[in-house]
Amino acid sequence: MENETYFIIFPGGDKSKLSVTSLNTYMYYEKSEYAVASRHEWKNEDEAIKYCKELAKTNSLEYVGNDEGFLD
Repeated sequence: MENETYFIIFPGGDKSKLSVTSLNTYMYYEKSEYAVASRHEWKNEDEAIKYCKELAKTNSLEYVGNDEGFLD
């Protein structure tokens, strides 16, 4: 989606799981509300998901596909 920035989080602060979430330009200030797991950011959701899955596999973490409700 245009104006979205995608990033990887620990959903609900659970450091055994990773997920991709996004914020639009107008809500980006809320990023500090998330337990961010990577400094990388993407404009393409598919690229973010691919990297997240690789990161989860490399670090023996669970990839969680839906970020709904994972604010800390």
